[in-house]
Amino acid sequence: MNIDIHQQKLISNPLRMKIIFLLSERALTAKQVADELGKSAGSIHYHIQQLYKGNILEIESTKEYKGIIEKYYRAKANQFHLNQTGANVEDKGKSTRGTTLSLTKEELQLFQDEVDELFLKYFKKTVKPDEQTKNRDTYEVNCSFKKLPKEGES
Repeated sequence: MNIDIHQQKLISNPLRMKIIFLLSERALTAKQVADELGKSAGSIHYHIQQLYKGNILEIESTKEYKGIIEKYYRAKANQFHLNQTGANVEDKGKSTRGTTLSLTKEELQLFQDEVDELFLKYFKKTVKPDEQTKNRDTYEVNCSFKKLPKEGES
């Protein structure tokens, strides 16, 4: 899904990315999301409302339960690409990917090792000329890991 800078700021929160992921798999109420994530319903409701107002989530359905209207939210996407209107000439042909992950130190190391293996796999293809060499463009590929504050910290 293409998003603007305001939406990018909305989804840059690690907790919101978890909410988006859950709601990309199936429609849930704010209470159900809170239960899945082990968070308070009030906190999750706030974040869901922000994502809904930012057009990242939609209401898939509503059900009445004991006189209360339950709203089932669904993420419009689970991958987002920042629209860079008015991008510089140097940015033409540039594509970015990114996400926010919560990892243990061991998981981070494993992830970094797998990224290194992926880089090596594709680098090997650039070294040995073949019939596809003439169809290849050259790209600069970067992957950075930046430790963020824990949820609830600023």
